Amino acid sequence: MPEAKSPKSTTQSDDAVDDVADDSTPEVLDDAEDAAAPAEDAPAPAEEPTKPSRRPDPVQAEKDRQKAVKERQKAEAEARRADMKKGAQAEKETQKAIKEATALQRKADKAQEVADKLQAAADEANDAVLKDPTDQANARAEKAANAAASAQDTAGRLQKEASAALKKANKLRAAQRAAGRDKVEAPDSRQWVPPTFITVGLLGVLWLVVYYISVAASITVPYLTDLGGWNVIIGMGLMAASFGIATLWK
Repeated sequence: MPEAKSPKSTTQSDDAVDDVADDSTPEVLDDAEDAAAPAEDAPAPAEEPTKPSRRPDPVQAEKDRQKAVKERQKAEAEARRADMKKGAQAEKETQKAIKEATALQRKADKAQEVADKLQAAADEANDAVLKDPTDQANARAEKAANAAASAQDTAGRLQKEASAALKKANKLRAAQRAAGRDKVEAPDSRQWVPPTFITVGLLGVLWLVVYYISVAASITVPYLTDLGGWNVIIGMGLMAASFGIATLWK
């Protein structure tokens, strides 16, 4: 049978455990505190710099706008030059087709005249055969008839070519006229603004100058003198209208 432990041995064992716990516990606690505490020497994480909000630069925006305007004007100028070149080429082709059609028609007319003369000669030869039915007269009549028929075929062929050339020329001319009618100025194009602005402004200035000179020199100007002080309003109104027109320029 196992022997029962005495109370004294139990008490000694408990005292030994307490001594071991007292010796090891402070060291373990110190290690745990060192591990849990943040390292004082560790560098703090760098803060990301906040990006300042960028505001649009009005000067750069104006430069970009002017650059876009110049590019658009350049593109419009190139398009106009291309249209002018294309129109000139179409006009050249139309004139060439008209000249060819006219030349072919002249040839056809001359061939028809020759055919008519040969046909008249063939008719005379036939009349001669009726009057003198000899082999020689028949041969001459047959030869004249063949020449007249050949000339008539040539005249018919030339007339067909002339008609086809004239039809082509008329088609090109109609297409060119249609292109001219259908060509509309671009909505963004304001080419009429500068001359109109200058004309209206100069007209207002000239109106005032003539009015003041006529008053200073006591010169009677028809209709102008009768208006009196309204001339100032008219001149200033024209100049104001010119500035209003100038705002339409892009």
